[in-house]
Amino acid sequence: MTTVKATYRPRWCPHKDCRILRNMMNMACGGQLQKPEEHGGALNTHRFCMDTRETGHGIFALQVNATDLDWLRWIFDALDGKKTSWLSKKSNPSQ
Repeated sequence: MTTVKATYRPRWCPHKDCRILRNMMNMACGGQLQKPEEHGGALNTHRFCMDTRETGHGIFALQVNATDLDWLRWIFDALDGKKTSWLSKKSNPSQ
């Protein structure tokens, strides 16, 4: 696993149990879980949070693993056309 220098945790983030890795414009953050948590047969290792209170919602929090991140990169590739995911290099990735 790559080591990333930590940044500050946004005040709105309720998850003090993860090591904060990124804070994006004080609207989203990502951190590493202290210990992996099993979910659906895989170990989630990180958490992604977004502050959606401005739109009348709460804090959106999602635990993810490496496979989840690959699929998210694939979705972002469709949005920006950059093709950063290895899945974008496949002709027809399994969904």
